[in-house]
Amino acid sequence: MMADRPSVLWCSNQRTRSGNGWSFPPAVERQLRKLTAGQRVFHPFGGRARFGLRGDIDPTVRPDVIADAWLPPFRMDAFDVVILDPPYVHLNMQMKNHLLRAAAYVAKDRVIWFHTTWIAGAGRNRLAPEASWLVRVGDSCAVRCLQVFQVKPGSKVIPHAYFTRGPAIRYNRWLIQPECLPLEREGLGP
Repeated sequence: MMADRPSVLWCSNQRTRSGNGWSFPPAVERQLRKLTAGQRVFHPFGGRARFGLRGDIDPTVRPDVIADAWLPPFRMDAFDVVILDPPYVHLNMQMKNHLLRAAAYVAKDRVIWFHTTWIAGAGRNRLAPEASWLVRVGDSCAVRCLQVFQVKPGSKVIPHAYFTRGPAIRYNRWLIQPECLPLEREGLGP
């Protein structure tokens, strides 16, 4: 399925419980599990995900790793797939580019985007569109975009070490000091 001809992924209104909370709708989760079967998966916004390594900056959602998506504490190619499911708020172009660059750095094969905004992945982020779906999540809901991007071989770009705007700007004070951020993780750190 080519990215320029998206399909529609239809999520039923029938739920076994009152809602999904912050987890994926069942049809989306099935599609993601199918796409990532047998692969190492990281969810930078995934405190409530039910598969893969769940990272989140919010400790109350009990992630596997407390980490920020804009500055993931992992080495290059630490995972096969990174699934980005950021909060459904407006993300400016620089914020999206930082997220995609960080995800592409730690993803060996693919970056998957699930959001209300359709994005382009080529160019500076070194991502090639592979597959896409418009996702109907329920009645009277915003349509979601599920996009799969392939990380182009030999095109890794180190994530930004200095931020000029957006939520990650708060890291600049740590990035310029000799101690830097304590990002090394056993087996996954730089």
